[in-house]
Amino acid sequence: MSVDMDRVDAAWLAGLLDGEGCFDAPRGNPRVRVKMSDFDVILRAAALMEARTHRETVPGRKPLLVAQITGEPAVRVLRAVLPFLGARRSARATEIIVSHQTKGKTGRRLALARAA
Repeated sequence: MSVDMDRVDAAWLAGLLDGEGCFDAPRGNPRVRVKMSDFDVILRAAALMEARTHRETVPGRKPLLVAQITGEPAVRVLRAVLPFLGARRSARATEIIVSHQTKGKTGRRLALARAA
């Protein structure tokens, strides 16, 4: 996954994620997720993020489409949209990026130490 989007697409995606998205890292695995009933919007977001989509249905409510990515691809998306996010989401995205970088370096150090 490259997540090579232009500034306009990154700004559009940041606006969507800032208002409707979720950034988290369950079990230390970064995740970017957005869901809504406007399927065309989610399909555009999924294309920009190179994410998979799935439907969620709740009886008596509109069906939702979910776009979600995890791991390093999620970190790449967070880096791409970071300059365009509001303060609260920017802080959360930065926290996830830094945590992922630190986790990766620690994991490599442990693997090298075990190999020695």
